[in-house]
Amino acid sequence: MPLDASTLLAVGIFVRLASAGVALLAWYHNREVVCLLGWSLAMLLSALAMIVGSLRGTGNALEVTLMANLLFVTGYALMWTSMRRFNDDRVTPFGQLIGVAATAGVFVALFALLWWFGAPRRALSALFTLFIAGLTLAAAWETWRGYAYDGLRSRHIAGAALACIAATRLIRLALTGLQMSGAVSTTTSEVVQSFTLYFNIVFLLVATFGLVLMAQEWVDSRLARAKLGA
Repeated sequence: MPLDASTLLAVGIFVRLASAGVALLAWYHNREVVCLLGWSLAMLLSALAMIVGSLRGTGNALEVTLMANLLFVTGYALMWTSMRRFNDDRVTPFGQLIGVAATAGVFVALFALLWWFGAPRRALSALFTLFIAGLTLAAAWETWRGYAYDGLRSRHIAGAALACIAATRLIRLALTGLQMSGAVSTTTSEVVQSFTLYFNIVFLLVATFGLVLMAQEWVDSRLARAKLGA
């Protein structure tokens, strides 16, 4: 039996808002760890996107779908570029803004193109899923890549959680394709997809924990270096 969709939606929104608050508080105390601010904004925008998506009603307006998807994509682009900026001091806030705007612009252009040619909603949903999974994997890669520079072990926790978040998205996409081809029944697909939503929430919590731990480890390592240099 699939997990209750309304409950998952409510819990998902609550967890994202709570994660946004925790990350924002951690960033307030460690302003140089810019990835925390990016994660906070990503969680806030994704929670807002879920609220907007839940209000579209039975009409399922494509305009509302685009708005919700764009909020998600913008948030996850912020997450990725913030981690990139944390790893590389050469990335400026303006450069980060350009990256986010370009990512959002490409998504809107592709969404509009598919819409114009009358693509089915499943194709639009697949486009959204691929963007979110791709941005999450990019953030995971940036998280892992930074270990070579600062040696923060907690990067492995955050990076693995981000990769798992991307995996839940790709599993949902694969299940949709298998369901359309008749390889998987509708009931099986609904059950598995509901559990991917559940694990997505769990991995969001783990990623938040990993990022906050990473910030604290970064502060501790900086203090240790300062003592050695004193």
